[in-house]
Amino acid sequence: MNRSLAIVFIVVIAAASSWPAMATSLSAQIVMEDGAPYYVPVTATVTSGNPIRWDNPTPTHHTVTHNGCAEDGSSCLFDSGPVPPGAQFTIPGLPAGRYLYHCRIHPIMRGVLTVTDAAPTPAQL
Repeated sequence: MNRSLAIVFIVVIAAASSWPAMATSLSAQIVMEDGAPYYVPVTATVTSGNPIRWDNPTPTHHTVTHNGCAEDGSSCLFDSGPVPPGAQFTIPGLPAGRYLYHCRIHPIMRGVLTVTDAAPTPAQL
């Protein structure tokens, strides 16, 4: 019985660690896609001061542009410019807050980045 319980525990831990809905981490890696939801994960959570990286494996240029850049320009916190196929865009980190972003080339591409003050606890995962 103990061995069966241990195997179930290992399977549950392995599944939880790879669960796609869990986008909370110390650093974030977001992948640009040609189809919906376009940014994967579409909603990512990272702790403040940690890097955020967007990878573009598509055959098309994309951007990662904070919505503040389009609204008034004065609160533009990040704008990648065109990210070519096979390239990436990284920012060193942001203060706590919720940041909406989009692709200037393909306005249908939208994402949300939530930056928290503290690292997630096991209960939050």
